[in-house]
Order: sequence, then C-alpha cells, then structure tokens
Amino acid sequence: MNWLAHVFLSPKRIEYQLGNILADPLKGKCWEEASEDLCKGMRLHQVIDSFTDAHPEVHYSKKLLAHKGALKGVALDILYDHFLSVHWKHFSTKKRERFLNQFRIRALKASGGYPSEAKSLIQRVVENRQLDSYAQMQGVKEAFMRIDNRLSEGLKRKDGMMGYLSLIEMHKAELEASFMRFFPELMQRVREEVSDALFDHWEVLS
Repeated sequence: MNWLAHVFLSPKRIEYQLGNILADPLKGKCWEEASEDLCKGMRLHQVIDSFTDAHPEVHYSKKLLAHKGALKGVALDILYDHFLSVHWKHFSTKKRERFLNQFRIRALKASGGYPSEAKSLIQRVVENRQLDSYAQMQGVKEAFMRIDNRLSEGLKRKDGMMGYLSLIEMHKAELEASFMRFFPELMQRVREEVSDALFDHWEVLS
C-alpha cells in the first residue's frame, strides 16, 4: 500500500499516521524520544504490508500486470492510492479534501521536533501534496516517471514503471474491481489489530 492508504488506515491520531508513513524510510525503527503512537504506527504499517502481500486479490492483480515484474508491486501500490481516491466516499465518512487538509496542518506541527530525516520527509510529503496527487491517472503517470528517473541503470535494464501504464489501461476495470474486494478486508484486519482505537473517519462497511 502507498502513503495515502497508510494514513487512511491509521487511527485518526497524527503521530499514529506519521509513524505509518515513516515506517519504510526509517526501516521501522523509532528514535529514542519518539512517541508511543508513532511507534505503534510503524508496527501497524508492517501489519498492513504483510496482509496485503499475502492477499489473493493482490496476487491476482499482480498477475494482470504481467510485465517484467521487479516493480509491479510499486506500480500496484500507487494504483491502489488512485482507486482509494476515486472511491473515497465509499470508504470514508469525511470529505477527502478536508481529511487531507487536516492531516497536512497537523503533520507539519507534529513533526517540527522530529530528527532531520523524518522531518524533511514529512515536509516533502506535505508540500508536494503527494497524498492527493494520485486522484487522477495523470498523477499516477507523473509518479511513475519520477520513479523511473531515480532508477539505477541496472534496474532500468530489468524493468521500468512506465511499462505498466499500458497494462493498467488494458486491465483497469479488473484491477479496480479486485481492489474493491480487497480493501474492505484490509480495513477489517486493521480494525482487529487496533481494536481499542477510534476510526471515526471510516465508513461502516456491511
């Protein structure tokens, strides 16, 4: 899952959300003065990723992206943020723009005293408006281009993000339907993992 999904799947407490974002770049390691919520957010990130990686719908979607393979998981993560944006009203009781605006304001305030690496990453996410950049497929395309520009020459010879766009276009209806089956199950798994937390920004799914 990509950053928007990780923020959405967190209890609506800013340190929890930031921990979920920072888990990958900081390799799941809290710094000494980090809050309990931030460390919990990092642990929840791992639960989300493990459930996602093992889910049959995700395996099915990866098969649809039958390209070279090294980056298909990355492509799918970004595409899932797109589908979450498109279907936001199905999953959330809060308007997406209001939810993200509140997150941006709180994120900058909360991260002010973080170590430099964590602080600068949160600032980039907020200032580049990355959490709402995938609402349109053009944003997905631009993200793929940015990733390709950062790839090493060795990886470029094996795979590239832009090669997935034609496959996504070809199978978009199937990929979207698969996401809609998968994501409520992921929400339920998170609710089970964090049973004592409030998810008042979630729509109650039957």
